[in-house]
Amino acid sequence: MQNIIDIFLLVIEKLESENIHYMLVGSLAAVIYGEPRMTHDMDLVVDILPQDVFKFEKLFSIEEFYCPPKEILNAEIINRGQFNLIHQESGLKIDVVIRKATQHAKEEFLRRQKYPFWAGKDIYVATPEDIIIKKLVYYREGGSTKHLTDIRGILNQTKIDETYLNRWIIDLRLTNEWDQVNL
Repeated sequence: MQNIIDIFLLVIEKLESENIHYMLVGSLAAVIYGEPRMTHDMDLVVDILPQDVFKFEKLFSIEEFYCPPKEILNAEIINRGQFNLIHQESGLKIDVVIRKATQHAKEEFLRRQKYPFWAGKDIYVATPEDIIIKKLVYYREGGSTKHLTDIRGILNQTKIDETYLNRWIIDLRLTNEWDQVNL
Protein backbone atom coordinates (compact mmCIF):
# COMPACT_ATOMS: atom_id res chain seq x y z
CA MET A 1 0.00 0.00 0.00
CA GLN A 2 1.21 3.50 -0.81
CA ASN A 3 2.25 5.91 1.93
CA ILE A 4 -0.34 8.63 2.68
CA ILE A 5 2.18 11.36 1.84
CA ASP A 6 2.94 9.71 -1.50
CA ILE A 7 -0.78 9.72 -2.34
CA PHE A 8 -1.08 13.39 -1.35
CA LEU A 9 1.88 14.23 -3.57
CA LEU A 10 0.40 12.19 -6.42
CA VAL A 11 -2.81 14.26 -6.26
CA ILE A 12 -0.80 17.51 -6.22
CA GLU A 13 1.34 16.38 -9.16
CA LYS A 14 -1.78 15.47 -11.14
CA LEU A 15 -3.31 18.91 -10.50
CA GLU A 16 -0.08 20.67 -11.42
CA SER A 17 0.27 18.62 -14.61
CA GLU A 18 -2.98 20.16 -15.88
CA ASN A 19 -2.24 23.63 -14.49
CA ILE A 20 -5.12 23.38 -12.01
CA HIS A 21 -4.53 26.01 -9.35
CA TYR A 22 -4.87 24.72 -5.79
CA MET A 23 -3.87 25.32 -2.21
CA LEU A 24 -3.64 23.04 0.77
CA VAL A 25 -5.93 24.02 3.65
CA GLY A 26 -7.42 22.35 6.71
CA SER A 27 -5.70 20.21 9.31
CA LEU A 28 -2.71 19.25 7.20
CA ALA A 29 -1.98 22.92 6.48
CA ALA A 30 -2.41 23.71 10.19
CA VAL A 31 0.19 21.05 11.00
CA ILE A 32 2.64 22.65 8.55
CA TYR A 33 2.46 25.95 10.44
CA GLY A 34 1.68 24.64 13.89
CA GLU A 35 2.11 21.59 16.03
CA PRO A 36 2.00 18.00 14.82
CA ARG A 37 -1.18 15.96 15.15
CA MET A 38 -2.63 13.01 13.32
CA THR A 39 -4.79 13.71 10.31
CA HIS A 40 -5.96 11.21 7.74
CA ASP A 41 -7.29 13.38 5.00
CA MET A 42 -6.25 16.22 2.76
CA ASP A 43 -8.24 19.38 2.11
CA LEU A 44 -7.59 21.29 -1.09
CA VAL A 45 -9.16 24.43 -2.46
CA VAL A 46 -9.09 24.47 -6.26
CA ASP A 47 -9.85 27.28 -8.66
CA ILE A 48 -11.58 25.60 -11.58
CA LEU A 49 -14.33 26.28 -14.09
CA PRO A 50 -16.96 23.96 -15.57
CA GLN A 51 -14.81 23.42 -18.66
CA ASP A 52 -12.18 21.85 -16.37
CA VAL A 53 -14.42 18.85 -15.56
CA PHE A 54 -12.80 16.78 -18.30
CA LYS A 55 -9.40 17.34 -16.65
CA PHE A 56 -10.58 15.65 -13.45
CA GLU A 57 -12.02 12.73 -15.39
CA LYS A 58 -8.71 12.33 -17.19
CA LEU A 59 -6.48 12.79 -14.13
CA PHE A 60 -8.36 10.63 -11.65
CA SER A 61 -9.18 7.36 -13.38
CA ILE A 62 -11.56 4.96 -11.64
CA GLU A 63 -8.77 2.38 -11.37
CA GLU A 64 -6.81 4.69 -9.09
CA PHE A 65 -9.33 7.11 -7.56
CA TYR A 66 -13.03 7.39 -7.08
CA CYS A 67 -13.99 10.71 -8.66
CA PRO A 68 -17.64 11.74 -8.90
CA PRO A 69 -19.28 11.61 -12.33
CA LYS A 70 -18.96 14.67 -14.53
CA GLU A 71 -22.56 15.76 -13.84
CA ILE A 72 -21.82 15.99 -10.12
CA LEU A 73 -18.44 17.65 -10.71
CA ASN A 74 -20.07 20.21 -12.97
CA ALA A 75 -22.82 20.99 -10.43
CA GLU A 76 -20.28 21.38 -7.60
CA ILE A 77 -18.13 23.69 -9.70
CA ILE A 78 -21.08 25.85 -10.71
CA ASN A 79 -22.37 26.00 -7.10
CA ARG A 80 -18.85 26.45 -5.69
CA GLY A 81 -19.36 23.41 -3.53
CA GLN A 82 -17.06 20.49 -2.89
CA PHE A 83 -16.52 16.83 -3.66
CA ASN A 84 -14.28 13.97 -2.60
CA LEU A 85 -11.59 12.02 -4.35
CA ILE A 86 -10.98 8.63 -2.76
CA HIS A 87 -7.83 6.66 -3.41
CA GLN A 88 -9.04 3.18 -4.34
CA GLU A 89 -6.26 1.12 -2.77
CA SER A 90 -5.92 2.94 0.56
CA GLY A 91 -9.35 4.53 1.01
CA LEU A 92 -7.65 7.89 1.62
CA LYS A 93 -10.08 10.79 1.14
CA ILE A 94 -9.16 14.10 -0.41
CA ASP A 95 -11.73 16.87 0.09
CA VAL A 96 -11.75 19.15 -2.95
CA VAL A 97 -13.39 22.50 -2.27
CA ILE A 98 -14.14 24.86 -5.14
CA ARG A 99 -12.82 28.35 -4.43
CA LYS A 100 -15.68 30.53 -3.24
CA ALA A 101 -16.52 33.89 -4.81
CA THR A 102 -16.27 35.90 -1.56
CA GLN A 103 -13.77 38.71 -1.21
CA HIS A 104 -11.89 36.80 1.48
CA ALA A 105 -11.72 33.62 -0.64
CA LYS A 106 -10.34 35.58 -3.59
CA GLU A 107 -7.72 37.32 -1.46
CA GLU A 108 -6.86 34.11 0.39
CA PHE A 109 -6.19 32.32 -2.89
CA LEU A 110 -4.03 35.17 -4.18
CA ARG A 111 -1.96 35.01 -0.97
CA ARG A 112 -1.27 31.27 -1.13
CA GLN A 113 2.42 30.47 -1.00
CA LYS A 114 4.79 27.72 -2.02
CA TYR A 115 5.94 25.80 1.01
CA PRO A 116 8.33 22.85 1.40
CA PHE A 117 6.15 19.80 1.92
CA TRP A 118 8.00 16.52 1.63
CA ALA A 119 11.12 15.10 -0.01
CA GLY A 120 12.05 18.40 -1.65
CA LYS A 121 8.58 18.98 -3.10
CA ASP A 122 7.08 22.45 -2.66
CA ILE A 123 3.30 22.81 -2.76
CA TYR A 124 0.87 25.71 -2.54
CA VAL A 125 -0.47 26.23 0.96
CA ALA A 126 -2.86 28.84 2.34
CA THR A 127 -1.08 31.35 4.57
CA PRO A 128 -1.12 30.76 8.33
CA GLU A 129 -3.41 33.76 8.79
CA ASP A 130 -5.94 32.31 6.35
CA ILE A 131 -5.76 28.89 8.00
CA ILE A 132 -6.53 30.62 11.31
CA ILE A 133 -9.47 32.48 9.78
CA LYS A 134 -10.94 29.27 8.32
CA LYS A 135 -10.41 27.42 11.59
CA LEU A 136 -12.34 30.20 13.37
CA VAL A 137 -15.17 29.82 10.86
CA TYR A 138 -15.20 26.02 11.33
CA TYR A 139 -15.19 26.49 15.11
CA ARG A 140 -18.19 28.83 14.81
CA GLU A 141 -20.02 26.33 12.59
CA GLY A 142 -19.32 23.17 14.56
CA GLY A 143 -17.90 24.04 17.95
CA SER A 144 -15.03 21.55 17.75
CA THR A 145 -12.17 22.66 20.01
CA LYS A 146 -9.63 20.91 17.74
CA HIS A 147 -9.82 24.07 15.60
CA LEU A 148 -8.84 26.22 18.57
CA THR A 149 -5.99 23.81 19.37
CA ASP A 150 -4.77 24.06 15.76
CA ILE A 151 -4.91 27.87 15.93
CA ARG A 152 -2.93 27.93 19.19
CA GLY A 153 -0.33 25.65 17.59
CA ILE A 154 0.04 27.98 14.62
CA LEU A 155 0.34 31.03 16.89
CA ASN A 156 3.03 29.27 18.95
CA GLN A 157 5.11 28.23 15.94
CA THR A 158 4.66 30.81 13.18
CA LYS A 159 4.97 34.57 12.80
CA ILE A 160 1.58 36.03 11.88
CA ASP A 161 0.58 39.15 9.95
CA GLU A 162 -1.61 40.50 12.73
CA THR A 163 -2.94 43.42 10.67
CA TYR A 164 -4.29 41.10 7.98
CA LEU A 165 -5.64 38.62 10.53
CA ASN A 166 -7.38 41.28 12.61
CA ARG A 167 -8.94 42.87 9.52
CA TRP A 168 -10.63 39.61 8.52
CA ILE A 169 -11.60 38.68 12.08
CA ILE A 170 -13.53 41.96 12.22
CA ASP A 171 -14.89 41.80 8.64
CA LEU A 172 -16.08 38.20 9.04
CA ARG A 173 -17.44 38.84 12.55
CA LEU A 174 -15.20 36.24 14.18
CA THR A 175 -14.35 38.28 17.30
CA ASN A 176 -16.22 35.97 19.70
CA GLU A 177 -14.47 32.91 18.25
CA TRP A 178 -11.10 34.66 18.35
CA ASP A 179 -11.66 35.46 22.03
CA GLN A 180 -11.95 31.70 22.67
CA VAL A 181 -8.41 31.12 21.39
CA ASN A 182 -6.89 32.91 24.39
CA LEU A 183 -8.98 31.18 27.08
